[in-house]
Amino acid sequence: MKKQLLILGLAVLTLGSAAAQSVPSYKEKSIHYWDEGPLTEADFSVRHLAATLGDMTGELSWGISFDPVTDKIGNLRYTHPVTRTYMDQLQSWMDPNLRQPWTLNYFQTEFDLLESFRRKMQLEIDENPMDYNEIRDYYERAIHSAVDAFRLESDLGRDAGAVARNEVQYKEALDTLKAGTPAKEPQVRRRLVGEGLFFGYLCEFYGDPVSAGIGPSHGFNLGISFPISKVYLALDMTMGRPGVLKQEGFYYDSHKDYTWRKGVKCEAGQMNLLAGYTVLDRPAFALRPVAGIGVGFLDQETENKNTNGSYLDSEIHGFRSTVGAQLAIKLRRTLAISSYSGGGYGETSLVFKAYASHTQFQGLGPVWSANLGVVLDWSGWLLKRNDPMVR
Repeated sequence: MKKQLLILGLAVLTLGSAAAQSVPSYKEKSIHYWDEGPLTEADFSVRHLAATLGDMTGELSWGISFDPVTDKIGNLRYTHPVTRTYMDQLQSWMDPNLRQPWTLNYFQTEFDLLESFRRKMQLEIDENPMDYNEIRDYYERAIHSAVDAFRLESDLGRDAGAVARNEVQYKEALDTLKAGTPAKEPQVRRRLVGEGLFFGYLCEFYGDPVSAGIGPSHGFNLGISFPISKVYLALDMTMGRPGVLKQEGFYYDSHKDYTWRKGVKCEAGQMNLLAGYTVLDRPAFALRPVAGIGVGFLDQETENKNTNGSYLDSEIHGFRSTVGAQLAIKLRRTLAISSYSGGGYGETSLVFKAYASHTQFQGLGPVWSANLGVVLDWSGWLLKRNDPMVR
């Protein structure tokens, strides 16, 4: 029985999916885009409206769509608005009693007029995407003004000579204007402060006297960053395990009356406040020297128990200073233009870290260490628009 029910369920899902795919969308039902070919009489419904609208031969219901399109430009995914001219077949009509031989040419000329203005608008949006709202507002007014002027000059399509003159004018304009240009990375302005998050691996190699008892510490490296223009600020944390203690009597903890034991696992870590400056920032990589201060620590679990039964830790810690560099290999960049917020820019990078650190461990003295790591970093910024209303 279960097998039959399973087969029936799969059949219902398959039929439902096929039915959903076969239902035409609204656009398939009624929208004719300019780039789908010239208008035909089939694009217009038949309406006998002479009695109510006088000598009006028909009407072309049109619009310009603004849809986000994502293009790949090198390692950049660029999402930007792309326009298309369309007419709505549901609302476009002709009165057969008033139709003239050139009536269809009249509507096609109006359609070509719209397309020529759309191409001009798209070119300007591509060149200045952060002025998207201003460009769109301007061309909406310019298009309505041009359509009104054409309808007036042609007497709503009844003046064949005016229709013919405009038909030639806008066909020549379309031959001159490119329908579209390959997407290119625009020049945009990021907001001053961004945000970042990183997670990865870091290994710290200790010098004497720590290296006599503790080996390299391997662990997770994570943190948050705040890029401010070219300045880089970050809270950087690492938790690592250097393995077991190699030296008997490595350290005596007088507070806990405990001597570190050979062969017992140790832990190590660090927390740093880093500041850097991006000296090179290219589409493929970025390089920044960094320096910072923080704290480093080593600890080992003691034989003494807490009141709750857990073992107490013996910890060595000390002030730490760090200097080094980061090389960020940009795996992926994203740029999205938005009519509301202006949009955003983001980078996903593989960041290689190389630091030298100096830690003043209590009871052990100063220790130099080398740090090598690699993390996956996600950083993002909002974009600045030229519209003062969003500043």
